[in-house]
Amino acid sequence: MAKPYDRPIVIQKQNLSTELWEDLYKVHARANKASNDNAYLGSGASQSKRSITFEIRYFKSLEDMDKNRQYYRIFYNGEPYNIEDYDDYMFEHKNVKILGVSY
Repeated sequence: MAKPYDRPIVIQKQNLSTELWEDLYKVHARANKASNDNAYLGSGASQSKRSITFEIRYFKSLEDMDKNRQYYRIFYNGEPYNIEDYDDYMFEHKNVKILGVSY
């Protein structure tokens, strides 16, 4: 049995004139820790970025997000995530996997 889409997320888009983030879509997703979590050194301190794979049902308006990822982000569990990857498997338009990386 497939896991349900039980995690509420908000896909936000940056308003280019005000540079503020605006809620665009409120959807439910499957969320799972991505296998490529990485740690890095910045300013002499060890920090880590959290990566989560969000799987949502496809809808046509998502295609703009794939083309312009820098203007979109996912807000999940009180945290924003940059969109690093977008995968519409074999362009079947059923499910989309989005890799989100915390700031």
